Amino acid sequence: MEFPVAHWQDYARLKWSQLSPHEKAKFSPESDLKDSFSSCWSHLQQEEEEVLERLCSDLSVGKEPRAVLFYKEEGNKRFGRKQYTAAAVLYSKGISHGIPGTEELALCFANRSAVLFHLGHYSACLEDIDRAQENGYPQRLLSKILQRQESCLQKLKQCDTSNTKSHKTERNQEKVTENPLLPNASRSLKLKFSTSKGRHLVASEDIAQGELLLCEEAYVTVIIPNRETITKKSTWDLSVSLCDLYCHHCLQRAAAPIPCPHCSVAKYCTSQCMDQAWSYYHCIECSLGGLLLNFGVFCHTALRTILLTGYRQVSEVLSHETSDPVQAPIQPYPGDYRSIFSLLSHSGHHKGEHVFLCALTSAALCKKLDIGRLSSMGTAPPTDESMSLQDDVQILGSAVLLHLLQLHCNAQAVTVIHDEKYEASTTSLVESSKSSRLATGLFPVLSLLNHSCDPNTSVSFQGRCVMVRANRAIRKGEEVLHCYGPHKLRMNFAKRQNLLKDQYFFTCECEACTQEQRGTEDTATDFCCPKCHSLLKGEDDLQCVNESCGLRLTRDDVGLRLQNLQHDIHRAQEQLQAGHSDIAIRRLMSCLSEGKEFLSGNHMLLGEIFDQLAQAEASKGEWAAAAGHLKKSIQLVGQRYGPSSIELGHELFKLAQILFNGREVVEALGIIVRARDILLSHYGADNNMVQELQEMRTCLLELPGIRAV
Repeated sequence: MEFPVAHWQDYARLKWSQLSPHEKAKFSPESDLKDSFSSCWSHLQQEEEEVLERLCSDLSVGKEPRAVLFYKEEGNKRFGRKQYTAAAVLYSKGISHGIPGTEELALCFANRSAVLFHLGHYSACLEDIDRAQENGYPQRLLSKILQRQESCLQKLKQCDTSNTKSHKTERNQEKVTENPLLPNASRSLKLKFSTSKGRHLVASEDIAQGELLLCEEAYVTVIIPNRETITKKSTWDLSVSLCDLYCHHCLQRAAAPIPCPHCSVAKYCTSQCMDQAWSYYHCIECSLGGLLLNFGVFCHTALRTILLTGYRQVSEVLSHETSDPVQAPIQPYPGDYRSIFSLLSHSGHHKGEHVFLCALTSAALCKKLDIGRLSSMGTAPPTDESMSLQDDVQILGSAVLLHLLQLHCNAQAVTVIHDEKYEASTTSLVESSKSSRLATGLFPVLSLLNHSCDPNTSVSFQGRCVMVRANRAIRKGEEVLHCYGPHKLRMNFAKRQNLLKDQYFFTCECEACTQEQRGTEDTATDFCCPKCHSLLKGEDDLQCVNESCGLRLTRDDVGLRLQNLQHDIHRAQEQLQAGHSDIAIRRLMSCLSEGKEFLSGNHMLLGEIFDQLAQAEASKGEWAAAAGHLKKSIQLVGQRYGPSSIELGHELFKLAQILFNGREVVEALGIIVRARDILLSHYGADNNMVQELQEMRTCLLELPGIRAV
């Protein structure tokens, strides 16, 4: 998704193979990026235009009026089954395809307002009622929405009255103690430089576990689209991705998203976000929607970086600044475009073929950009008769190419913890949530943190802001480290080393890797012998460690069995989501028996089965059985990830919900405190889960005879 679609990559690969050695040299590590871009720009032919036209025809971003009726009818089906969240999402997908001022769009807004009323989103319901009327809601049906409007106003009055009695904890946005040299960073951080580590951050004083070290708003973010569901072949796809649920500007969850009036992709939580997005960048991007989908999120992010900065400033920085970071530590770290420009592009490490792909993509994008349109936004360079259109294109294309190469190493995945209730036919009292990638962003100060496979920080996100906290005590003078993805608890040594070398161009020598490298290589697997249940060891050929057994298997055989088990677990999840709890439980118990036959006792797939069994039992109100299954999952998670891990915090949160609903007051209070303390150190007090735990604790402490834990 970060890179262009396969067809464009294949085309670039073919063009690369046809270049002479002299032409390929223009994309070598020694070449200037401006020369690389100029070479591709001068070679653009009608052939490239035709290829792009074919690719863009497969990725439709325009309105499709027929889709409005389809999604409205599908939403009506979910509404009839009381699947209100799912219905709201489907109505929203229909609204994104509606033509402003049409009755079809007005009806879709009205239907979504009914769902929002049932979900208790009364203000959003009123806004949708207004939008229905603005788009020509038929007079014959007007009484229905006016009655709903009156009911909404009454509900809002009741909510205002009851707010004084609410136990809702007030949320105060955390702030870091201001650092005069590092914007948005704590005073406890210091920027340093060395030839081996480059720019990096160290603790200027002792840091306590859970302390907020960085609260930085992204310089740029681009939400990750689901290209598979936007193709012409699947225009009316019923699957739901995060880009359907979150604002494409501020990245906040949108209960009733407002679509761009001109395309079917961009969606916003408020009219203000929509207007800002249009003013800052979407007025340029909207007409390029299909092209940007083909070119990938990195290209989109590179372009948006320039649009947000302004062409004038980009031109000035490219002309006068140096990307050499050596001098950065002796002066305040810039909080503007210069901090983006100074991020390492590692142009000397990229293969020539990759640089060619990025340069060809940059040139093709510039071919489609309207420089005059940039001027109307006030982002074009100052009028200078000595500068030609060719000069403007050169600057713009070189900047896009630079950022494309930077993003390879500096892009940050913006993740969210989201529940999956929108697919369920019944409302579960226990949240089933997971962490998923929502967007790609650039965070200049966060990019200063070096990698460790066992980092001393945790990273979380609130909209466009990244929050970095110490996940353990950090001593004065110790380097503050961030994990780039491959964590020692989730990936073995060899895979981590390969990934970091391929993507970030360095050999990791963190403490975790050093210790593993010094130790004896252990080929133990997460599989056990189906015959005697001893562990299996080996690479491609697996052998039982029990010499008296000596069973041998191939990894392919075990892998196929694992794949079949995962398929059965997925089937059980679908049955649970469809409301068939008893059938799901029977299938999951069968999966558990099968898993114990060939998986080691600490295999995380067993934990997933226990977790799903807990969800199934909770959906039936069998709280004791649900708690029993979840405790087994918690034991596995604690063994794998540690007693203060974020994974354990999530599992304890679910157990707290189960015990609370099962009225196991004393045990619930203990688990609530344990889960709260872990999640607090990773997310801070403003996190939704931390807030809910605090509310549960407050509620339980009001019961007679209950004392605080």
